[in-house]
Amino acid sequence: MVRKILKYPEDKETLMQKSKEVKIEEIKSEFIQNLITDIIDTVKDSGGAGLSAIQLGFPLRICAINWDGIHILINPVVTRSRGQHKMQEGCLSVPGIFIEGIRAQKVWISAYNENGDAIEYAEGGNGSFIVQHELDHFEGMCPLFMAYEQMKGENENNEIQEKQE
Repeated sequence: MVRKILKYPEDKETLMQKSKEVKIEEIKSEFIQNLITDIIDTVKDSGGAGLSAIQLGFPLRICAINWDGIHILINPVVTRSRGQHKMQEGCLSVPGIFIEGIRAQKVWISAYNENGDAIEYAEGGNGSFIVQHELDHFEGMCPLFMAYEQMKGENENNEIQEKQE
């Protein structure tokens, strides 16, 4: 089922929560399997490159990477990284804002898939960027949240200056 994607700043309190690990024995539960289906349906419907469960209001370490197919990562951990990669970064929770970001050029991930199998997953270039962005959401942070606040502050300052002139 396609779900509503939470937006910043309206849903700031939820989006900035730290996500909890999913217990391995719960991965095959009806709740987690339905949530995974909803994450996949929602990321496909939105045309996004990735989506974390927290963006649907569930503070769990589950994300879908929509890059060269759909990849589900549960409790992912970066085990190794190398290099640097620059890219325009966007977020489905902060539509219309993009920033130039620098992240690791390649990452290796240890995670579980939707079947509860332990997997090793690697991405380079733009795919690596997407994975790192989704993992940031697990920590309740996103560079686009900060960019939004900065733009909002600049707009408020401009309005104040215009009123004073």
